[in-house]
Amino acid sequence: MPRTKVATRLTYRVVYTPEGTSWNATIPEVQGCHTWGRSLAEARRRVRDALACSLDDLSEVEAARVARDAELIEDVRLPSPTRGVLRRYGTVRARVEAEEGRLREVAREAARSLTTTAGVSLRDAGELLGLSRERVRQLLDKAS
Repeated sequence: MPRTKVATRLTYRVVYTPEGTSWNATIPEVQGCHTWGRSLAEARRRVRDALACSLDDLSEVEAARVARDAELIEDVRLPSPTRGVLRRYGTVRARVEAEEGRLREVAREAARSLTTTAGVSLRDAGELLGLSRERVRQLLDKAS
């Protein structure tokens, strides 16, 4: 019975560090694997090419495959005060998004009640809710 080669997906940790207005990207586990970008997005795009170039013990085709399929775990290094502010931002943003979801549900309920129970027009419902007539129509369409 022939043996089949099972491809394993390799995982690498990528360390991103800001350097002035650009970013350095390094994979510490792979000697010589580093790149940079003018933006974080550019550094992210370039890191797989750097990985493929740094896998000296593999053929060019195999190195490209490994780099393409690898799971990259991001480790963005920022100063401690910045990390704290970023963490607070994430917490507040999550709360706001949850509240926005509740707001949409209550607005939908209010639009339905205004137009069906109170019998007011879409225009007047919008006026009372501080929304456009079209937005009230959208809320009612989604409520159906």
